[in-house]
Amino acid sequence: MDFFTAPPAPDREPEEEKTLPPWLGPPDTVLGRTVDISRTLFHSEALVIVLTSAVAFPEGAKLYIRMAARPVEGVNKDTWWERRDLMFERRHRRFHPGTSLEDEVLRFGVRFPDGGKATTVDGRPHYGGEWPPPRPDGPILQERGGGGGGGGDHFISFGWNLWLWPLPPAEPFEFAVEWPAFDVPLTFTEIDGAAIAAASEHARPYWP
Repeated sequence: MDFFTAPPAPDREPEEEKTLPPWLGPPDTVLGRTVDISRTLFHSEALVIVLTSAVAFPEGAKLYIRMAARPVEGVNKDTWWERRDLMFERRHRRFHPGTSLEDEVLRFGVRFPDGGKATTVDGRPHYGGEWPPPRPDGPILQERGGGGGGGGDHFISFGWNLWLWPLPPAEPFEFAVEWPAFDVPLTFTEIDGAAIAAASEHARPYWP
């Protein structure tokens, strides 16, 4: 006779499956098509920021950012370690809507030819518990996580994943970056939207 037995399964109704709307993130069951971009967004002796690639889906795209930094002559050790901590602490997320952005806040953004724009500091739309959440009026650019590593005193790197909705138009659009704490002024780089739009046509579901 068994002394230890597992409890019976709870008697409950199965939860309704919720499909994530495309403006909140990429579809879970679709394999996107990768597009090589390799555009340098900012370059100095101390810091490099590159938009390396995109993964295109039918209604949006994941954008991959890579950043590398190193100490340079004229920057003292304390400043270097402050910047190193800033990159790893991800303080670019710590801001309060309605207030001025601090220099430590890292900002990414896009601007489409029709004037529509989206940035990572716009804040998340509030849905009030409604499901499915209402479709936003304009484009959205949201951070989707990241990570990195480095060589201690001599080199650090970090990567960010962003979700852009909707797909950019099949024409050039602008990608913006600004980070005053790292002496990065507001800088715009032209990106080929046609390549991303074309790649989205090759995205396919994992199961037909």
